[in-house]
Parts: sequence; C-alpha cells; structure tokens
Amino acid sequence: MIPDQLETANLTMRPFLEDDATAVLAYWKSDPGWERFNASVPSDFTMNDANVFVSEMCARNRKDRPSWAVVHRGLVVGVVSLSFEQDYRITVIGYGVHGDLRGRGLAVEAAQTVIDQAFDRYAQLQKIRAHTDPENTASIRVLEKLGFLREGTLRKNQFVKGRLCDEAVFGLLRGEWS
Repeated sequence: MIPDQLETANLTMRPFLEDDATAVLAYWKSDPGWERFNASVPSDFTMNDANVFVSEMCARNRKDRPSWAVVHRGLVVGVVSLSFEQDYRITVIGYGVHGDLRGRGLAVEAAQTVIDQAFDRYAQLQKIRAHTDPENTASIRVLEKLGFLREGTLRKNQFVKGRLCDEAVFGLLRGEWS
C-alpha cells in the first residue's frame, strides 16, 4: 500500500480530514472556470458541497482508491487520487491544485510522487491512465510533463454541466516511467 503521508520538497500529502472543507471550498473558488471541466463539482459550489467532497474522500478505501490532500505551506491546496482496477494492474489518477498556485509545478510534483510510489509498491501495476477534457490545456500540460502519452479522444463521452463533451485519454506505461 502507498503510505498515507508523503513528503516532497514543497508539499505534504496526507489523507483528508473532515475539517479540510473550508480549504477545499477556497481551492474550488480559486478558479471559477475550472469547474466546467469537472463533472463532480457543481457550478455553484457551496460549503455543503465541499463538506460532501471531503466526506467522500475520507470514506474512500485507501487500499483501492487512495486520495491525498495536497498541503502547501500549511494549507490544503489540492488533491491527488488513484483508483486501482484489474487486480492493481491499472490505475486512474486524478489531481488538481489551487488556481492561484497553478504554473508553479506543484501539480506535477504531487502527481509524480504518487506515481513513483504506485509503481514502486505495486509490481503488477503496468499502466496509469488519466482522463481530461481536451480543452483543459493546463491538465494536459501536467500530464505531458509527467511523461503521459495521449492515447486518443473519446467523443461525447461524458456529460458535464449540461453538455456532452469529449474526453482525452492519456496513459503512462511502466516501461515509460522514469
């Protein structure tokens, strides 16, 4: 299993705590346009929505679906999560960082740490997959910096904020991981 707490040069990553909701709400509100890419975040998110999100993160099975609150300078500023599939041979990664901190490499730093841990700790893990809106250029840049390759686009594959939209699929194979 991947440790609950991970440290990098700039970040601490730990399980979410129930009192992280205020920081999560600030993270969501930091970039009003960001929610258009995320089906699980309502357009008019509230403190109640942040509480529900944090409760869901706290309730996740850390063995199969671990998630980490990304802490920078004492504040929760993002999330990284994994969802293992097919007897731990494949996992799906998700991530996000506070809008005011984007462009500083923190999403890459957090995701790289989790990716390294996943490949190190699960010998059977062969692939890490990521999905993003093809218009989410910031997310695509993160994936490219992490070494992911674009595998294709699933047309009209998800319903987000009242519209069917495409979904870009990226993958990183064990043999490509460095």
